[in-house]
Amino acid sequence: LEATLDALGGQIPLHGVAALAVDGTSGTLLLADQNGSPLTPALMYNDGRSQREATLIEAIAPRDSAAHGATSALAKLLHLKPGRRAHHALHQADWIVGRLTSQFGISDENNCLKLGYDPIAREWPRWLDRLGVRRDLLPRVIRPATPIGPLSEAMRHRFGFGEQCQVVAGTTDSTAAFIASGAQKVGEAVTSLGSTLVLKVISQRPVFSPEHGVYSQPLGQHWLVGGGSNSGGAVLLHYFSREEMERMTPLLQPDQATGYDYYPLISPGERFPLNDPQLPPRLTPRPADDKVFFQGMLEAMARIEHEGYRRLEALGAPYPASVRCAGGGCHNPAWRRIRQRLLKIPFAAAHHQEAAYGSALLARRGCIGL
Repeated sequence: LEATLDALGGQIPLHGVAALAVDGTSGTLLLADQNGSPLTPALMYNDGRSQREATLIEAIAPRDSAAHGATSALAKLLHLKPGRRAHHALHQADWIVGRLTSQFGISDENNCLKLGYDPIAREWPRWLDRLGVRRDLLPRVIRPATPIGPLSEAMRHRFGFGEQCQVVAGTTDSTAAFIASGAQKVGEAVTSLGSTLVLKVISQRPVFSPEHGVYSQPLGQHWLVGGGSNSGGAVLLHYFSREEMERMTPLLQPDQATGYDYYPLISPGERFPLNDPQLPPRLTPRPADDKVFFQGMLEAMARIEHEGYRRLEALGAPYPASVRCAGGGCHNPAWRRIRQRLLKIPFAAAHHQEAAYGSALLARRGCIGL
């Protein structure tokens, strides 16, 4: 973050910035002391080591909680076994906000879903007590775009921000990307083609199905219904460099299927549309031609996207009337053609494709409300 702000300060005068908001991957969690100093590593969003804890949660948590599964923030919290020095359970966005403001222990509604927060009652539920969760560790939860406070004096001086600069509550990375896209109406969907594959569609009512990795989060007067696959760009980068993919893309034949039945994962474990922590990667046989292997993976990810939206429809969300795209994968024309062939719905142009722009919109909204 410091490197990013230093680079940004070389492009624009930071003293004129009115507000900041932070987005981050949901489910990434660490423990910190009362000063915000980390006591543990941050267990990443796709870390599935907390199998035993997930079993405990399954026996107690309501079916519609987003805290189910070994990759949930709640499973990670139980796995980390907080000791007496632990004062805060923080998502990565919460920790960064704490560093910026010197106020730790504040989070937003969307990041807290996988920690067990109830988005309908808007409170930490009582069933968390049965799991032995310490209430003092849980953050105070506010809505995205709610003002948190000014930058600390040290941070203002470090980067050259003005005294008026405020930090407001952000959201998860995929939700920020959704906001950036401009989608606003029921039935409008956004596929985030980033390191992972995240699907979200606007629905009139919430849909929860932990056995399918499906959850909902508030979005104004509506709900965002969706799920995230562990497949995505991180798998592609595991096998090819960005330069190699750019070179191969014009040579692909998106209208001629390769016929390979892949399920691209880096390691075992999937969240959505199949929720199977033991699902193995399926990337064999590998053809001698790298272009065919690359296209086969793109086709497989397009199938995951199609199956994901059909899963959401079967559970009660609308099938997309249109879909926008966010993330680096949007810039691949062959992948877009493969996805269009499968989804058979209009592809709308996203206003912006980067989650950072959605965070900026939240920052502006919070700033206007100050």
